[in-house]
Amino acid sequence: MKNLKLTSQEKNIVNYHRQTIKDKKVGTDEQGRPMTVYAVGISILDDDGKETGKFVSVPGYVEGKDGNMFVPKYSDGTVNEDYLRNYWRSEINTNFFPVYNSGAELNKRSEEIHQIMNDEKDIANKSLKRNQRNLINSKE
Repeated sequence: MKNLKLTSQEKNIVNYHRQTIKDKKVGTDEQGRPMTVYAVGISILDDDGKETGKFVSVPGYVEGKDGNMFVPKYSDGTVNEDYLRNYWRSEINTNFFPVYNSGAELNKRSEEIHQIMNDEKDIANKSLKRNQRNLINSKE
């Protein structure tokens, strides 16, 4: 993490990843790989609901009322940015998550941050397997 010179807000994304592992809330993607953070870049809106031209990176994989993790989507299958904007409103308003001047800047930096998570995939896999064993054992 030292080589990337992460901002405090970018460190919050990495910490969210690590907390997901610790809390045994690791999910899986379509290929069955562990997923701890599904970061989504959403546009920042002003008080009138107009785009400011800036983007914020927020976790798109959130906890539902039932305690299960999910990615909120519109009926057409795309990520529901409005839901995420509302879900993470206080964090966005207090600059908890990283803000970028363009979508391209956000995407480039997200790829770099994602490398940290890839480097810790073995830890996430172990947490996922422990969680799956616990779910199987609790159903018996």
